[in-house]
Amino acid sequence: MATSPEPPADPEPQPSTPSGSDSAPSNGNGLSLKDLHLLTAARGLRSHPTSVDGDSEAYHHSAYGSIGEESLDFDLEQEPEDLDLLSVDAVHRFIGSEKHHCNGVPRAEVLARVAGTGLAPWEIHRPQKFIRELVLRRGFSGRVLDAGCGIGDNALYVAKACPAAEVTAVDVVPRCLEFAHAKAGIRNMRGKVDFVVADLTEQDPAKLPPALQRDHFFDVVLDSSTFHCFGDEARSGYQSTLRRLVRPGGVVYMNCMSEDETRPGGPGRVPVADIKAAFNPFTGWEVEAVEDSVVELHPTFWAGRGRARLYTIRRL
Repeated sequence: MATSPEPPADPEPQPSTPSGSDSAPSNGNGLSLKDLHLLTAARGLRSHPTSVDGDSEAYHHSAYGSIGEESLDFDLEQEPEDLDLLSVDAVHRFIGSEKHHCNGVPRAEVLARVAGTGLAPWEIHRPQKFIRELVLRRGFSGRVLDAGCGIGDNALYVAKACPAAEVTAVDVVPRCLEFAHAKAGIRNMRGKVDFVVADLTEQDPAKLPPALQRDHFFDVVLDSSTFHCFGDEARSGYQSTLRRLVRPGGVVYMNCMSEDETRPGGPGRVPVADIKAAFNPFTGWEVEAVEDSVVELHPTFWAGRGRARLYTIRRL
């Protein structure tokens, strides 16, 4: 496989600029606040990416502290007032509310409702730190699949930093891909990433788009906070699809929230044993490395980062 050229060193990300300032500079890999306003305005959204005013500790408790109660018959359409105004505060309260949780984590349809707004806690408008580090380690070359690409920051960064890589970015939420296309336009990167709407837990290739129908096609898979969103059945389907898509000798980089992250709220936690139960020699994989990592988040959620692990998983 071709080797990607060494990218320039990437500075540490800076916190979001407080509300009211449109002069927040990008570090070259993320969007300025002005660009974010342009994107959300063009897509009919109201963007208020602000830090919490006043008692931030009270906000964290009210938004994320109460989990465990379930409301299995909750109908999202019955409570439109929850998201009348799309703002960081409103979105975070919406997904943090206990009535939107099942087994202590936000329900899939709740995540889908806020995904692609550009305001969800995980939509930080820059590539994740572990991805920047993998680029410096020459982790991406050949055909790269971003599995669960969200609004596209990771995929666009890899495509720009590793020009030898051919990047396909997949997400199940169409609105995420609309946002990603808009970002590609702002960054003069239209056509540099193939954005595809698809469900990677689907095991029948005939039901997937053409870009995902070829067996053993991809050299590298990037999973940035995707696997930890799945339940057991979806994990099995996802692993099976990746096994078909990745060539023997190919690699999956998977960043998942760790059970060492004990603060309430957020996605499901994934212990090492769960990864090895899904990815092992019997299913066609070998876990080559496990490293401490972080999931970077909006600064109002867990002060901007959660404890995670980065797995390097080789296709046998």
